[in-house]
Amino acid sequence: MNGKLILGCVADDFTGASDAASFLVKAGMKTMLFNGVPRDMENLNADAAVIALKTRTDETQKAVQDSLEAVEWFLKQDTEHIYSKYCSTFDCTPQGNIGPILDAILDRCQEKASILCPALPVNGRTVRKGKLYVNGVPLDESPMKNHPLTPMWDARICKLMEGQSKYPCIELPKEILQKSEKEIQDYIEEKSRGYEKYYLVPDYEKDSDAEKLARLFGDMKVLSGGSGILTELGKKYLGGQGKRDIPPSFTKGRGIILAGSCSSATLEQIQVYRQSGKYDYKLDPLSLLDKKDTTEEIWDRVLKESRGRDILIYSSDTPQKVKQMQSYGKEKVAKVIETVLSDLAWLAREAGFTRIIVAGGETSGAVTKRLGYEACLIGESIAPGVPVMVPQRNSHLRLVLKSGNFGQPDFFLRALAQTEEKNPELERKTEEALWAAHSLFGRGKTAGSTANISFRHGDFVYISASGTCFSTLKKEEFSVIDLEGNHVAGPKPSKEFPLHLKLYQEKNAGAVIHTHSFYCALWSCLEHENPQDVIPQYTPYLKMKVGTIGLIPYAPPGSRELFQAFGEKINDSDGYLLKNHGPVVAGKDMMTAFAALEELEESAKIAWYLRKEEGAQQIQAEKK
Repeated sequence: MNGKLILGCVADDFTGASDAASFLVKAGMKTMLFNGVPRDMENLNADAAVIALKTRTDETQKAVQDSLEAVEWFLKQDTEHIYSKYCSTFDCTPQGNIGPILDAILDRCQEKASILCPALPVNGRTVRKGKLYVNGVPLDESPMKNHPLTPMWDARICKLMEGQSKYPCIELPKEILQKSEKEIQDYIEEKSRGYEKYYLVPDYEKDSDAEKLARLFGDMKVLSGGSGILTELGKKYLGGQGKRDIPPSFTKGRGIILAGSCSSATLEQIQVYRQSGKYDYKLDPLSLLDKKDTTEEIWDRVLKESRGRDILIYSSDTPQKVKQMQSYGKEKVAKVIETVLSDLAWLAREAGFTRIIVAGGETSGAVTKRLGYEACLIGESIAPGVPVMVPQRNSHLRLVLKSGNFGQPDFFLRALAQTEEKNPELERKTEEALWAAHSLFGRGKTAGSTANISFRHGDFVYISASGTCFSTLKKEEFSVIDLEGNHVAGPKPSKEFPLHLKLYQEKNAGAVIHTHSFYCALWSCLEHENPQDVIPQYTPYLKMKVGTIGLIPYAPPGSRELFQAFGEKINDSDGYLLKNHGPVVAGKDMMTAFAALEELEESAKIAWYLRKEEGAQQIQAEKK
């Protein structure tokens, strides 16, 4: 490795590692993440490196051995500071690995003290009077108390360490930390008198506390905790000269989400994703255990059903269901799920998927191991502690690996959106549709939620969703359907989407607009001698911009009878008035359709005012 590492972080699982790395990037540090101890990394330049292990749930002796191997690698790079990263799901059992690992690192580095700093206020993890809280609730009373791998039975950090570590802890409550630096050091010196080695447990309730903690303790050789303090440590080490040398978070290609976490946060994220109308598939652990389902069969099924869409595959379930499943063997069930999800990740990559999003620490570790990526450059974050990662050996792939409890309710939707390279043509078409909708509503050409608008992009139709209003229409309120009418993505489409589909199928349209504009609606209520051409030619422009306007017999809006009548008459005219209803027009693109609708409404207005004028003269105009 060229240059000297400022900070080397040893993390207890892969999502914890990516979490830590994201906060170092936020400080401006160029950061590499390694899946296991690196073997041959001479050509990399970085300010910080994070080594992801699987020591959170490993047998203690192995966890200590692996951690020391990582520390040795950092020491060989002449790394200035070693940081032991663990999760705020602090394993409280006497068999927990946090204490033994930290003891071993202190001994190896011949250091007298370190800090225990698991707080991450931005994600609701705080320390007050030595107790660890989650969203204001003590850890042992929070939903995390029932974590299936590391259940929490106490919130007092010193108490948790008593059963694990051979060294004592000293609490640093807020009233002590508010004193001067000299007074704080005097307090620590007094409390630690006679101790061979010790740990400090500072209160950490607000993001702003991190700066002082970094200033007080950042010069230590060995530090430990969650990711909350890492940004301020990075800023201290860089002297405020952050580089921000990070890769772009987006890439071309399809995305897949693989969720193995059963945390309440992940369950909510799955629910929000499913409500968005995107494709999802739930694994059945019993079918996998009984070999009724194979990974290849699941993948073939998912590819067929998703029809080119992004995909969510999950095994996540409620604690009650998980407990029932674990009656078949906790490790057996976990192993089969991890294996299937990691194999699905491999199949997705081989099928050309370029965005792989994983929920759950154990699942993330299994996926990265299966994909074989040993080093990643860290990019921007989707949520605090959840960065986009670019594998060193595949610059086109984007990995997002999150701890089960991290991320906003719409995290999966955000991750897909942020990692997808925007299609300029699709963006342009969407913006034109939004402009047309807003313009029509703003000038009184439609009201309420009575209109719908669509455009074609490739083999898909983007149509305003059911219940949307032109005045407030947003890009996320477009539903996506294929040319056969199958709902592909987004919210529920307008119930009148079959009218639009007919025009795409029969007229090769590029855009369609249907409104209930005032004069077109008035004119559609009258009887007309020639239902294939119902607008009199008082000006030449309607024929020039649209052509003939046919009257479709009345049927209830959204009904099968309406769609059938429209299909029967679609080739008789160029534009349409639905009787007692309103206009439907198509164009080669959105602006052409918009101009056609404008001309149709103006022509209907002229026809309405002249309907009883005996001297009104029609003209003979050539068709467009």
